[in-house]
Amino acid sequence: MSDNTKSLPKDLELTDKWDTSALRALVDDRCHKGRKPSHLFLGINESELLREHLGQAFGSDSVSTFNDLYYMGMLVVELQTDSCVRVAGEKFMDKLERSGFNLKDWKDDDFSEWELHFD
Repeated sequence: MSDNTKSLPKDLELTDKWDTSALRALVDDRCHKGRKPSHLFLGINESELLREHLGQAFGSDSVSTFNDLYYMGMLVVELQTDSCVRVAGEKFMDKLERSGFNLKDWKDDDFSEWELHFD
């Protein structure tokens, strides 16, 4: 496998164990101005650490795939890179709830759930 870790910046460095507390601190840090991250991007190494972590809690056979898996309220996206931990995006429903479900004042770019923001 080629080393392609140089191309993706990391928000968090995980070594040999999944660190929920460190990820929670990162998410809390990114929840500014009412924005909450919607996506958790993981490299191959970090995906395996999360699988092991969830396997300890729910059984090793419980997590065979990350398809439609949400962790800490974020959609987990497995990347084809050796190592990466990034949080990005904005939860659409939170933004909608903050508006009081009043859409008349929204602009087209307010519906940008899939426009990921890397801060």
